[in-house]
Order: sequence, then C-alpha cells, then structure tokens
Amino acid sequence: MKRKYFNAVCIILSLILSLQVTAQIPKLNSLPTASATIFLDFDGQTVVSPYWYGGNPIYCTPAAMSLDQLRMVFEQVSEDFRPFNINITTDSTVYFAAPAQKRQRVIVTAFSSWYGSAGGVAYVESFRWGMEVPAFVFSTLLGNRVKRVADASSHEVGHTLGLYHQALYDASCNVVTDYNPGTGTGETSWAPLMGNSYSKNLSLWHNGPNSFGCASMQDDAAIIAGPANGFGYRSDDVANTSSSAPSINISSTTFNLSGLVNTTNDVDFYNVTLPSKGQLTINGLPTSLDPNTNLYANIDLQLQLINSTGTIIGVYNPTTSVKAIVDTLLNAGTYYIKVANVSNSNATNYGMIGSYRVSGSYVASAALPIYSLVLNGQIANNKHELNWNIVADEPIESISIESSFDGRNFSKLEAINGTARKFQYQPAEKAVVYYRLHVVTASQLTYYSNIISLNEVTAESRYNLLTNVIHNNTVVVNSQGNMNWRMVDLNGRTLMTGKMTTGVNRIDAARLPQGMLLLQILDGATVKTEKLIKQ
Repeated sequence: MKRKYFNAVCIILSLILSLQVTAQIPKLNSLPTASATIFLDFDGQTVVSPYWYGGNPIYCTPAAMSLDQLRMVFEQVSEDFRPFNINITTDSTVYFAAPAQKRQRVIVTAFSSWYGSAGGVAYVESFRWGMEVPAFVFSTLLGNRVKRVADASSHEVGHTLGLYHQALYDASCNVVTDYNPGTGTGETSWAPLMGNSYSKNLSLWHNGPNSFGCASMQDDAAIIAGPANGFGYRSDDVANTSSSAPSINISSTTFNLSGLVNTTNDVDFYNVTLPSKGQLTINGLPTSLDPNTNLYANIDLQLQLINSTGTIIGVYNPTTSVKAIVDTLLNAGTYYIKVANVSNSNATNYGMIGSYRVSGSYVASAALPIYSLVLNGQIANNKHELNWNIVADEPIESISIESSFDGRNFSKLEAINGTARKFQYQPAEKAVVYYRLHVVTASQLTYYSNIISLNEVTAESRYNLLTNVIHNNTVVVNSQGNMNWRMVDLNGRTLMTGKMTTGVNRIDAARLPQGMLLLQILDGATVKTEKLIKQ
C-alpha cells in the first residue's frame, strides 16, 4: 500500500508476457456493458517497464491462492466498485478491448522482493495515462487472506483513479498516521479503503483529510466518478419515492429482490399490497462474502415500513448488525418498504454504497390470534424488570424470555407460564442485554415481541438509557448526575432540549416524529450520542 507519486512525461515501453499456470482462472465480469475496465490479473506475468524496478524484468508469479479465494477477491473488489459504471474483470481479452485511457491492470502476485514490504503499489492517476503501467498487489505479504488482498486491490485501483491516502490527524492538526485505521469492532466496524482497512468489516470509500494535510479533504467517491476518469456512476435502478415504487408480487407468499444503493443518499422504495390480515416477514441483507455473518459488507442497511398515508410504522436497524429484519402483523392494505444505508456508532453513511438483497414472506390469516405484543423493561435495584402486554383472541400456551448480547443471536433465558405478564432477574454480567419474547398460542402459532435493550450505569458513562426503543411515548434514563440533553433528527436538527437530574429521568416523546432519532447527552465537555427508534 506504499504510495507512489509520478507525473508522466514520456512514452512508456512495457512488455507484459503471460506465464503458464496449472489452474485456469475463471473469466469473470462485474459489468460487461461498461467500457472502463479494471483487470485483476491473478495468473502471473513478466513485466518490463521503465517505470518499475529500473526497467529490469519483474517475474510475477501467480497469486498463491485457491480459485475459490480468487473468486471471492473478485467479488469483493466488484462490490467496492458496484456503484460506478466500470467493469471489474479477470479476462485479459476484455481488458485489451477497453479504451487505452479507461483501463488498468492490477497484478496480484506472490512475488514481492523486487519492491519491499508493502501490500501493494500503484502510480496515482495511471488509469488515465493510456500507457499500460500496471499496479501490483503482493498476496503473500498479505497472508493470502481474501479480505486483505481484496482491500489492497481496491486501494491500489483507488490510487490509479486519482486517490491519495485517507490520513488521521489529531485535534491540533498533527498527523497521527498516513493510513486512517478506522474504528469499532464487529459487523459495524469501519475504516477507509484508502486508509488501513484490513481489520474492519465495513471498508469503504471516505470523505476526509488526505495525507497532504488536515484541511486537504478528499471525497473518494466524487473523484472516482468525476469527469477526469470519464465513467461516472451507474444509473439508479429503483425509484427514490413511494409514488414510483415498483410492486412486490406476493401471490406465491414469498418474494426475493435485489437492488443497488449507488450513491450515499440513494434510497429505494418498493410497495406491497396485502389482500388480508397477515404476518409480513422481510430480511434485508447487504451483499457480503457470507450472508450468515455479513462478512465484509459495504452497507449498514436500514428498512422502514410505511403505510399508505405515509406514516412510518417501524424502523428496523439493529445496532450491532448491518442487516435489517422486519417481522410484523399487518391489516389488509398497501405498504411501502424503504431501503437505505444508515450511519452507525462507527461511521457515517458516506461511502455505504453497494448492492443488497431483500427476501420475505407473507402468511395470510382471517383472524390474527395476537393483535398486540409489546415488551417493556427497566433496571431497578440492579435487577432487570421486564413486563409486557398481550392482546389475543386465544389463550397463550407458553412464553419464553430470550436474551442476547449482540441484539442478533438470541437464546432462551427462561420459560414461564402463558398467563405471566412480568419477570425479573439479576444478570451475571454488567453489559448491554437485549430481550425479546417468544410466544406460542394454543393453536401453536408462534410470535416474537419487539426487542428492548437494558444497560447498567457505568462509571464511564454516568447514565443508563434503559432501552433504545421508545414505548408509551417515554424515554427513560437513569443518571448519576445533572446533565443537559438534546434530541435531534438524523439531519442534525434539534427537536427538544432539557436537563437530567440524579435518578430516574423520563423524557416525554409524544411530540417526536416516528423513526430514527438521536439523544445527545452533554456531560461537561463530553457529548455522547444514543440511537433511538420511535415506532
């Protein structure tokens, strides 16, 4: 990933000869209709170029990776460039058919001793030169790991398209590192592709200061899609408004669709008409190398369910996962599904661009045994106290309380009688605990409640937001001191302000709009932000 700067002033003489390899690299293309082309060259090359190694021959051996690994590298690099009108290919004939000033070869090789210990190297803007100057990615130095080789490939291509490194500076504008390492852990961890993204799940294009100084802002996506490179963004594939939303056919009770968030602020609308009361389940998944773990996804996905009058029924975006799941009971009528990217605790939604899949099912029911299933909770005397309300047409046979530490993977905590409406216990760990109810009716129909989270007050935070989901128009915060607060929307507009005192504080949320909100708590010079959902 070492940076190279060069102003081309002469004509390049380059000879690139194919080496014989035992395995046949599959011929893959991400967007065959695009003329702009990036060639991922995995099978070994001999390079003779005055711009590399003093003009001496470089005998690039093939990447020491399996065909399955190479295919995954291709898929990940393709996803990084999915929003742009450019083809990622493994086929040399496609590369040579592309315009000379709209193509770039990236040689992924096990041989690196000619250059050094970097993960890769490229000339800035070489994509535009028309001089056959390749970039290099050194797979062995990257441990032949798919994530690292893919990120390094996209990083070096970024250089060839005009990007420099995304750097990190302190509050005094002193450089901390030329490679911004990002932040966070788990699915929602983030780092810039033009920084050091190897250890983060969301490795994205970024708008931040580059290595020329803290005031030198670099808008990666705008530069990639800019006029100098000549290919731009792909056309939007799905309507941005409910009035133009394509319809989802639920005649077979299940549906599958795919789409593309092709710019930071792109949203996609779909409409679905339910002929009768029933249960609607929707799974929204960003494209990734493993849909079970959302490995190396490019989008933190959010789903909204909106009724025919435009009222938001629910916003679905787990805090520790990049996927979104809807499981709800609805009356007959027309509804809209809004798909978008969303900021999280580690990153803004800038650069969360790429493809996604939405699948779902609809099960009709002439009469819904359970009309309402709402879970609430609070912490009192170090115990987690849960209570719930069930409105049903038939007896409840059993209730299972399920808990989770990530808001995604739940396990049974306790099985209780179907007539019970409250439960309390003292967790063994002081951590955020997520809860939901699993309810089975007398006719053996299964339902899940909403998810709530309860979190102990810690010395570091000095406050505890009892749950991120607003129920009964009330936000409950336990505070260990007097602190100011303000409620803002996702555009940063202040909706409410107030002051907390020591003890239990209840904030009236009746006038707040439905959807995602941010509660900012000001403790002296420290500002902490909590994400809330008003359903």
